[in-house]
Amino acid sequence: MMENKLSPTNELLFKVPAFEGPLDLLLHLIKKNQMDIYDIPMAEITTQYIEYLHQLKELQLDVAGEYLVTASMLVNIKSKMLLPNEQATNETVEESEDPRDELVQQLILHQTFQEAAQNMRGYADERMKLYPREPALLPEDAKLGKLDPDGADLAQLQKAFARLLAKRKVERPVVRKIQPERYFLKDQINYLEKLVFNAKRPIEFSEIFAPEAELELVVTTFLALLELVKQGAIKATQSENLGPIELVSGELNAIKSSQN
Repeated sequence: MMENKLSPTNELLFKVPAFEGPLDLLLHLIKKNQMDIYDIPMAEITTQYIEYLHQLKELQLDVAGEYLVTASMLVNIKSKMLLPNEQATNETVEESEDPRDELVQQLILHQTFQEAAQNMRGYADERMKLYPREPALLPEDAKLGKLDPDGADLAQLQKAFARLLAKRKVERPVVRKIQPERYFLKDQINYLEKLVFNAKRPIEFSEIFAPEAELELVVTTFLALLELVKQGAIKATQSENLGPIELVSGELNAIKSSQN
């Protein structure tokens, strides 16, 4: 049960394993004795468990109340299994419930959490081996907040996109499927450039998203729009708060300005 060894002064020292509760101790005993967790020999496991508690008391170590409660539960299960089963003589009565079932379920659940915690510690160790890249300095000529001095800013485009997604979610339930990437930013940039440049009128923000388009396509199209607005190829304007956002070609807008 306990590891012991001789110290340099030939004194017998005990090494008491640290258990996180009685279930942890029971799992340790089951694994150490190579027992079947679904068919626990209650007489043997109860004896070893109580023996461990006695050894702790002999070392003058405090035993938490939960360990004693579990010990009484083991003794109770053991006694139930030793009693004759009165229902066994009645063939019409279904097989009686195994008194170990609740204990087995608790042990399996505890073991599941143990494995999950061990995996999380492994992930943390792997993360500690990584070194994040320091954030790059912003260029001095970078435009923050405003995508265009005379156009709609980033916050307005984000709010418009959020309203669009909310409307789509209400009108049609979202179905998630794991699929390989099918929509690319470069393709949507070319699509928007041609759409807006060839239009004879300003295009409303919502018009660039087809009603039946998948969410991945909608997101890719929105990212393409942000890139084009940032480059000045498309200009986004909004005449009033919460009003429609209109998109025009940056080149077309420049030609109109020169004519005026």
